[in-house]
Formats: sequence, structure tokens, C-alpha cells
Amino acid sequence: MGRLIALAPALALVLATASGVAAQTRGLFAIDSFVTSVVVNADGSLIVREDITFNFRGSHQGIFRRIPARYSRDGLEYPLTLSGIGVYDEGSRPLRSEVSYPDHAVAIKAWVPGAVDTKKTVSVVYHVRRGVLAYEDHDELYWNATGTDWNAPIGTAEVYVTLPAGIGDAEVRTAAYTGALGAVGHDYAVDRVQDYWRFRTTRALRAREGVTVLVGWPPGHVAHPSELRRAGWLVADHWPLGLPALALIWGGFVWWAFGRDPGSTRSVKPEYEPPADLIPAEAGALLDERAHPRDVIATVVDLAVRGYLAIEPITTAFGAQDFMFKQLKPVGGDPELKDFELFVLAKVFGGDWAINMRLLSEVRHDYDNVFPPIRDRLYRLMVQDGLFPASPGHVRAGWMLAGAITAIVGFMLPSYGPSWLGFYEPWLRICIVLSGLVFVGWGWVMPHKTRLGVQQLARARGFQEFLERAEKDRLERMPADTFHRWLPWAIALGVTERWIFNFQGLRVSAPSWYLSRSDFSLPSFAHDLGTFAQRTEEAILTTRRGYGATVGSAGGGGFSRGSSGGGMGGGGGGTF
Repeated sequence: MGRLIALAPALALVLATASGVAAQTRGLFAIDSFVTSVVVNADGSLIVREDITFNFRGSHQGIFRRIPARYSRDGLEYPLTLSGIGVYDEGSRPLRSEVSYPDHAVAIKAWVPGAVDTKKTVSVVYHVRRGVLAYEDHDELYWNATGTDWNAPIGTAEVYVTLPAGIGDAEVRTAAYTGALGAVGHDYAVDRVQDYWRFRTTRALRAREGVTVLVGWPPGHVAHPSELRRAGWLVADHWPLGLPALALIWGGFVWWAFGRDPGSTRSVKPEYEPPADLIPAEAGALLDERAHPRDVIATVVDLAVRGYLAIEPITTAFGAQDFMFKQLKPVGGDPELKDFELFVLAKVFGGDWAINMRLLSEVRHDYDNVFPPIRDRLYRLMVQDGLFPASPGHVRAGWMLAGAITAIVGFMLPSYGPSWLGFYEPWLRICIVLSGLVFVGWGWVMPHKTRLGVQQLARARGFQEFLERAEKDRLERMPADTFHRWLPWAIALGVTERWIFNFQGLRVSAPSWYLSRSDFSLPSFAHDLGTFAQRTEEAILTTRRGYGATVGSAGGGGFSRGSSGGGMGGGGGGTF
């Protein structure tokens, strides 16, 4: 037993060494030869074939090739669109392969049977939609034939370029660059062999070195795409950018068909009485199809004016200003009260009709957000009264839900959808999320009124205009209770200050519903009313978390600024 313990360190050292050797052996490879054949078609497209001879050392499952899906030209970035991708063995038999598009690249993964301590040639074939660069004085092929991202040496590299028919040898200019990314080495030879130009490296390329070739010829031999075709390619390559605009157009169509008010061109004329069969809160919500805290405040004041409760300002034991609600008469079974008004009274008095007094601060201490249920009850009343065909709150919520689902799907789709969607990252994700936000924005204008709602809105606006611009001589001739009787309407329609200002200098009786601590005066009443409105809004918006919130340039090209790793193509690869 003791001998085993003594041998344990030595045994561990042997195992660690063996593991390190195995790790170094597995996955090593070299590239004996890299032969690229490029055929330039008359339409400017390319057919590219890469015959790569791998020297596998150890056990491998296959190879992968990674080609950038974008290239830079004159400081701008353009897509490099590949299609017809295939991978074949030495006998031109298709190999099992997968194509994905991670990080603006085309990743080709192929399984190679028997890739264990052997040499095998793998051919990668693909079509390039647009591979010829057009300049004013020449056309140019600027092709990164091997790429500079291989973590293995390349014994020999050859590039064969076949040009369209009709181009004389004397009209062709050639150049090449070898070395690491950005290098301008000239370790190559070029010659004319049959119908193609051949570039050969004159030395082995080290890891992360490559060769880039340039071939130029006079214009006129390649038919470059028309402006219309270029526009089509632009749309096809950047279609995610159009998704927010499409969402905007689609939302506009839906609004035009279903979201507009019928007969909304109805003119507004002054009205000297509030709209019949409406309560102030409904008139306020009709203005912008949205309920506001002021509509609740107007309802409370309206109930007080009608004698159901009294409001008294008080000072608490801690010196803070508060307001006391006093119930003046029973409300159960009162035919003059609508369900919405009963609901507001229930919130004020905590749902206990046996309580006839309650502080405004106690409404806040209920710790439940009382405004949303009041708002929803108001929308329900307006639907019952025929002002809206559907609850504005439900319509907005539906569009917001659609927008949220769209945004979530857009955020997750590139990760869980088809692999080719990765080609459009990150703009696909961003634009679908923006489309969802467009839907949310449309939700705010989608609620629409019925024809009756439009008519009542016109009357409410006419009455709002009267409240805002009433002349003093007209007010003097009106009943003495006009100021208080129509004050709730002024609150709901957002013209409280103007309504009070119109009565400056006129005799206004003290309200029976507001139990002031001092003699009544219009300025002090206006101040107290403003304080009451502010405190009430804070109370009804309180939650457990706090208050609520709502063709190119002349000359140039690769001949003047070329380098190894530049141009189209390139990338690298490895084994797995």
C-alpha cells in the first residue's frame, strides 16, 4: 500500500504528459495546397471553386470555411452575397454540410469521412452575385483568394482567373499581394495558361497569411446591373430596414379603415349648456379618447355640487393640509346616480356605506391603484352610452400587446429561427423591435368614437369654448348657481382657471358643498380648489410603489490601395 502511495505522483505526471500529447495530436492540421478558381461571368457575377488539400494529423470530423459576408469599398460597406454553396470530396461527391451566417460571415461546415492521419482534398463551390468592381476607366476583380484567418500554414497557393471572352492579353492588368492582413508582399508569379490567368505563390504561407489577386480590364466587357436591379438588390440585402416603415403603413391602413371617427369633420359652435345625457367625466374623456385623473376629480366635485357629499379642508395634528369627505345623504338605490358615480363614491369612502366621513389621505393609504379601475369603469359607461364601440383602454391594450409580442419575437427570432437570418443581424433584431414599438404607437390613436360620440364631442367642445370665453355680461344674467353648477364641467374639460377668471369682479355665492375655514372669496377658493385637485390626483394614482407615471469613382481601386486580405472573399477556416 505504501509503495502505491509513493508511486502516485509519478503516475499522475505520466498521465498529465500523455493527456497533453493527445491534446496536441488531436485537431492539428496543415494545408498542403490551396487552389482557387474564379470564373468571371459576363454579368459581373463569379463562380468560385476552392480545392483545399488538408493534411489531417490525429482524428477529425471535418472542416469549416468562414467567408466574410461584407466587404469595404471607398470607406463604405457592401454585402457579399453567396449562393449555390456546395462542398465535395475528391471524387466530386457531395459531403454533408451546414451553412450558417454568424457575425456577418458565411460559415460552411462539412463532415469529412476518414479524416484521421491522412490527406484529403475538399472542394468548396459557390456563386457570388456581384464580384466585379466598376470604375470609370476599368473593371476590376479584387479577390481575397485564401483569406488570412487560417491558423495553419499553406504549402502552396494558386489562383486561376478566367475572364469573359473578347479581352486581349495586352488589355489586362494584374497584381497580387501576399502576407498577413494588410501586407503588400509580392511573393508570387503570374502567367497566362490557356484561357486563364494563373497566380502562384513563390513561398509557403505561414499561419494567418494569405494571397489576394487583382485583375483589371477595360470597361465594356461586363454588363453591370441596371439601376433598377441595383435597387432590387438593395432592398433584398437590407429588407429588415423596411419593416418599421411597413408596420407604419399597415397601421395607417388599419387606422384609415377602422380607427377614424365617422363624420369627424363636424364643425364646432359655442354651446351654452353641457351635452345632454353626459356626466362631466364622459365629456372630459371624449376630448382625447382618454380618461384622466381630472375626470375623477370632476366627478367628485359634481357629486358634491349635487348634494351627495361635502368637502372640508382641515389641518392634521402634524400640521399637514388634508381634506375631509362627508357623506350627506344615502346613495343606495338613488336613480339619479350612475353606476360609475357609485363606484367613485365607493372608492372615496372605502366601500363601507356605514362610514359617512373619510379623509383624502386615507384614500391614499388604501395602497391599491384606484385610478385604473375607475378609468376602466368610465370606459365601460361610455360604451354603454353608445359613445365608443369598444373600450379605448382595451383597444390600446390590444395594440400594446401586439407590439410587445412583435418586439419579443424580433429579439428572439435571429437566435431561434433559420440560420440564414443571421446574415441580417443586428438590423433584423433592431427593426422588428422598432416595428413592435410602431404598433404600440398606433395603439394610442386607434380608439374611435361612434357617430353619437362624435356629435357629443362637438357639443362638449362647444361648451368648452363657452366656459373658456364667457363674457361677464352674459354671466351676470345667468342664475346665481351657474359658477358652481358648471365648475365640474370646467374641471373635466381642462378650463378651470379660465372659468374662475371669467367670474373675477362678479358676485359669486359661497358654495354649500365646500366648507371653507374662512370667509369665502374667489381667489382663496381657487387656491384651495387647486390644492384639492393636486392632492386628489396624488391619492388616486398612489400604488404600493409610489405615485404613477405615465457605379464607383474614377480611377483608383485595388491597384492603388491594395493589400493582402483586402477585397472580396477571404476569411479562413479550420477543422473540427
